[in-house]
Amino acid sequence: MLAAVLAWIGLGWWAFTTVIHWLSAALARRRRPAAAAHHAAADFSIVAPLAGRHDASPAYIGALEELSHQGTEVLICVAGEGDEAIAQTRALWPAAPILIGSDDTFNPKMNNVRKGLEAASRSVVVLCDAGVAVTLDDLRRAATELSDKVGLVLGLKAGWAPANFAAELECAYINGHQARFLLAADRLGMPVASGGMTVLARGVLEEIGGHQAFLNYIADDYSIVRTMRDRGGRTTWLGNTMPHLPVGQRKWSDVWRRQVRWASTRLNLTWEVRMLALLDPAIGWFPSGVAGAAGLVALGWAPTQIAMALLAHSVAWLAAEAWFLAAYGLPFGPRAWAASLARETLVPVLLIQAWRGRRNIDWRGTDLAAGWRPAGDDPSRRYV
Repeated sequence: MLAAVLAWIGLGWWAFTTVIHWLSAALARRRRPAAAAHHAAADFSIVAPLAGRHDASPAYIGALEELSHQGTEVLICVAGEGDEAIAQTRALWPAAPILIGSDDTFNPKMNNVRKGLEAASRSVVVLCDAGVAVTLDDLRRAATELSDKVGLVLGLKAGWAPANFAAELECAYINGHQARFLLAADRLGMPVASGGMTVLARGVLEEIGGHQAFLNYIADDYSIVRTMRDRGGRTTWLGNTMPHLPVGQRKWSDVWRRQVRWASTRLNLTWEVRMLALLDPAIGWFPSGVAGAAGLVALGWAPTQIAMALLAHSVAWLAAEAWFLAAYGLPFGPRAWAASLARETLVPVLLIQAWRGRRNIDWRGTDLAAGWRPAGDDPSRRYV
């Protein structure tokens, strides 16, 4: 009797998590019907924050220069005169339009970009994460999804051209995991956000409070999404477009710190986001496989049979991820397979570190959580 119960529990959890995995891939593959692009380059203002020499990569500055030559308004934002990004940008693009100055909120990124948001003069404003090589085609396709009902379109960044295994692991996090779940949740109508490019009409930005709309939650991208939905009376979409983030070489420590910071930030958002973040370790490849193996042990399967079943489980898990990535033209070779399994194995460790660090979130030397305090019953809000 006990063996039968254990078998039902183990195999039931394996079946449930496998369905969730494939369902997320299927939902994330769905693209919304898109109208023909009708915006011209002159319709866009690009607000591009830089902090440090690394942000001013040749690929990124080259993409911004190309957009400027095509007719977009490019506003590069740097917080201080001494930032190495200025010299690096000037070396790559001598005529680059650089705005210098900083605000004094809890969020260093928004301190940097406020001047750019206020200087933007075109009808469509795009806040672009550093390093994302946005093209005019990306902008035009994302802007077609704006309407009276859709006030904001986000273009998730897609990790591209990893040069070592640490960079491949970063792509596994950004592409195969985060983008897949975020797109799936968005297709279900949930308010989700992540870095890449944020696209909205300048008039709509002004209606919802300008730069303050990015500061109502600890994560600026999530804040603009919730503010648009809660106060702007419009919905938000993750667009069909995924601009490329050339990854190149990465250090393992940098990749890990970035993932811990993002996970810690999610734990400081609304209760729905926190619950999903806490559920994540229970529905991945590793716990799913362990549950399935335990169920097979309870049924009396031989070790060789269980090993073959786990191999089939792993192949099917990777196949679902590959199926999703193929829909967006993202590669998924043998090194990416290994990175995906490494990512899945590390999920519990990541959550533990994120939970322990949720009140001390370091972003380039600034503690984001230090300026963020609970108000009322919602720990995603700060005292004002």
